[in-house]
Amino acid sequence: RAERAARRARAREKVGKAKGAARAELGAGGADEGWRRYGYALDPGLLSVEGLEDTVPRVDASGLSREEFWRRWEIPRRPVVLTGLGRDWPAHRRWTLSKLTKRAGSLKFKIGTDDDGYAVRLKFKYFADYVKDKHQAALDDSPVYVFDPLDRPWLQHLLGDYTVPELFGEDLFQHAAARRPPYRWMVFGPARSGTGIHIDPLGTSAWNALLSGLKRWVLFPPGVPLSALQARPPGVDREGVSWFKHVYPRTLHADWPHTRPIDLLQRPGETVFVPAGWSHAVLNLELSVAVTHNFCSSVNFGRVWRHARKSRPKMAAKWRAALRPVRPDLCAQADEMSSGDGSEDISSCSSTSTSSSSSTVRGGRDKPQPTGDEAQSKRCKVGEGGGVSVAADPSVPGSPLKMITQSAGGAPQAEVHILHHKK
Repeated sequence: RAERAARRARAREKVGKAKGAARAELGAGGADEGWRRYGYALDPGLLSVEGLEDTVPRVDASGLSREEFWRRWEIPRRPVVLTGLGRDWPAHRRWTLSKLTKRAGSLKFKIGTDDDGYAVRLKFKYFADYVKDKHQAALDDSPVYVFDPLDRPWLQHLLGDYTVPELFGEDLFQHAAARRPPYRWMVFGPARSGTGIHIDPLGTSAWNALLSGLKRWVLFPPGVPLSALQARPPGVDREGVSWFKHVYPRTLHADWPHTRPIDLLQRPGETVFVPAGWSHAVLNLELSVAVTHNFCSSVNFGRVWRHARKSRPKMAAKWRAALRPVRPDLCAQADEMSSGDGSEDISSCSSTSTSSSSSTVRGGRDKPQPTGDEAQSKRCKVGEGGGVSVAADPSVPGSPLKMITQSAGGAPQAEVHILHHKK
């Protein structure tokens, strides 16, 4: 008994130190009074879903091709909940408090960021004790939670516990090699943990697969200013639970001048697709475990490229150079966008790429394009004031899907060829 008490005391000490580093404004050592100043644990309404109207469509992904997903959801930038993905993932049985404690208890996971921008990490066994202790996470206003990039060398063994769904299999950031931004995370959080309102970085889209628990989402389309959604009453912090408590109700008022929120309740086995540019906030209603990826596909490449070259120009230049031999069509699109905004062309693709209208390049292999009456076209609108024309021959397995991006004025900007798969 004495040994167990000493172990518990050590766990609390480690957790307190990590909490103090992650949120120094709440007091040194993760003092209870700072972490419980709002009394959110005593407010049952925060975790209630009574009256919540979930209007996001559910689609069985088992019969959904990548091209149909692009046409119906990714190109028009519409959120959707996909069912039937990842049913056989080992993560369902391996990513639990008890099993991860045995398997990775001594490994450190990120639970926050300090005032200098450095990651704050905590051994998983201490995090598990924090979650299970009825006097710790159960009482904190906004409990700490694991949100760790799975690219860390000591976490690589966890990557075998799930596979990226085929619908999201195109990974253009892989060509950025060592300079690629973080893009995949394990998310492990108790009730009232979560993320405040935000837009995913670099113009990427995202998918989030829930393994266990219950998550509440609120989404707003790109036309709603993020500044309006981030406006908080004086004295209220930026935590997700605080946003749901103080800001969300304001978006339901009759005088709210913007689009109303879209509510979503995510259950185990459901995968949420968040289109690029959509603001969203997430609250865990109970202990929840998920895996999430941000991604860049041929569909949103233009948007991602525009963001990347502004905020990460060195990475963007190396990324474009790496795309030249494998995706000359996208490289040409990047060139066109760069010349269109009057910026200096760092590594133009035009001198080395072949015409993108003659072939699709994927993994070094060329595939012929459908021509003439073989292609059936469909016009789809996208954001940012432009459009996309998609064309493919549905009768020919392996024929590519061609997208012609258009500027707001209607002039073609570039052709982007996407391989058409048949399941």
